Amino acid sequence: MASIEIGWAETALISVFEEARHLGFDLRKFDAQTEDVQAAVKKATVDRIICIVREAWRASYDHEYGAGQDFNDIRNGVYVISMGDGFAVKYTGGCSEIMYIGRGVIANRIRSHLFNWIFDMSRSLRDVPFRFYMETVGDGRSKGAFKDFEHHLLEQFSKKFQEKPLVNKIHGREGHITHSFSGNWKRPLDGRGKNYLWEIRPSKRNSWFKEYKDD
Repeated sequence: MASIEIGWAETALISVFEEARHLGFDLRKFDAQTEDVQAAVKKATVDRIICIVREAWRASYDHEYGAGQDFNDIRNGVYVISMGDGFAVKYTGGCSEIMYIGRGVIANRIRSHLFNWIFDMSRSLRDVPFRFYMETVGDGRSKGAFKDFEHHLLEQFSKKFQEKPLVNKIHGREGHITHSFSGNWKRPLDGRGKNYLWEIRPSKRNSWFKEYKDD
């Protein structure tokens, strides 16, 4: 079984409210705006956050960053979206900051998540911050490795917390995992030393709540 070393690129905690504020928008007044203004505010805020995520990705390569590692070009990516700052999701088997584990074109996927639920959830919970973990997995000889890694993470998460991450619709790729993983692959799952001040679980009647599936 081929072994692949994992080294996550990781953002600091990102506050949707703060990033909007840097652009001159107060999200507390968002609902009072017209649809056109809301759409413009949302797009500008998401664009700013994507720039922050892209810089975190670039910084993770230090001096080795090249055209092949460009954030917008990564097709075999795996990423984890988590909460922070004392917030965690209450799962059957315990609490975790992780809300979603996914794979694919990282830039497009994260932008889609920001539009589809992160922006609205942040407003609903009055500015819960988010963190993004990202990695490119495999090469021309291991084209399916990123799918294996996503499945491996989902499997390990489900074993530990007895259910899938909150926003995931499915448990990932089906079938036998043909790669093993080394390095710091467990980092997003590691909750040691963290003190959770809020253990949350949304009702599915919440307007923002939707399970999400990567293509």
